[in-house]
Amino acid sequence: MRSNSEFTGQLWIMHLNRNKFVGKLPSSMRSLRNLQILDLGDNGLTDIIPTWIGERLSKLKFLRFQSNNFHEVISDELCLLSSFQVLNLAHNNLTGSIPHCFNNFSMMASSEPGTDLWKFGDSTWLQNIKGGGELEYSSRNLLRVKSISLSTNNLVGKIPDGIMDLVDLHTLNLSHNHLTGRIPEKIGNLKQLESLEVLMNELFGAIPESLSALNWLSILNLSHNKLSGPIPSGNQIQTLTDPSIHEGNIGLYGEPLPNDCLEHKLHTENGHIHDDIGHGESNWSWFYAGIGPGYAVGLLGVLGILLFKESWRYAYFRFLENAYDKICVILALKANQLRTNFD
Repeated sequence: MRSNSEFTGQLWIMHLNRNKFVGKLPSSMRSLRNLQILDLGDNGLTDIIPTWIGERLSKLKFLRFQSNNFHEVISDELCLLSSFQVLNLAHNNLTGSIPHCFNNFSMMASSEPGTDLWKFGDSTWLQNIKGGGELEYSSRNLLRVKSISLSTNNLVGKIPDGIMDLVDLHTLNLSHNHLTGRIPEKIGNLKQLESLEVLMNELFGAIPESLSALNWLSILNLSHNKLSGPIPSGNQIQTLTDPSIHEGNIGLYGEPLPNDCLEHKLHTENGHIHDDIGHGESNWSWFYAGIGPGYAVGLLGVLGILLFKESWRYAYFRFLENAYDKICVILALKANQLRTNFD
């Protein structure tokens, strides 16, 4: 008869989502050294992400903790799991920044096929892989699913450049956090990316032009950030025509948004694009050019009234005479006071 240690040593799938588990992860799980699939999503677990997951479960490829109450920071020890194919920590209470060592997930940076997830669950379970969006996977391309979802937490800081090294990543969902900074310029490195969602953060600056180089991108949502500048065009991104994927970014302009205002339009001459600075200078030039004629018209209006309205003319000159007398009296008093002080 096999001992418990033999049994746990051979366990490599733990699929326990959608139960009513509460409390912390049992420390006995650290003995599951051959575990490859761990799905505890949609429960009521309240714990930090234990460091022993990265230190002891070295063969883990699939980790899904979505919709629990995990809290505090994402442990750097998770980066020890270079075979990670799917990491889903969405809908928890995680804080701190995204670890900069995510580029250690070498499976996500390799074109080598991952584990065939089709044989581990039905179609309902497979819909939970990405943690957002509506991507569908067939039995053939499930070998290549590589995904990171950290959405709906309390993460802060910048999107680490290291994630841009995961060139075989298919889905990236960082939405509903408090991330700041810019979308990394190297986002175009993720050539296999099919879904990118960073909505409801505090990202600012321009959308990198390299985003238009993602030829497989079919889901994109950058809405409700602080992004500004032109929306990149061309290639696959040209087919994403829903304006809601960019809404809530007051500084963005261009298709598919409808805000083609004069202050945001780009004018093209001989293939060169001129930005809004030129328009601003032009507007100020017109402003200054209008000052002179405006002043002249106003002066002529006043003189015309004085010329043809006798009562106004007398009142105007009486006002000037009284003002002149008051000024003279004030100057005389000041001069007399100065003489007295010097004497």
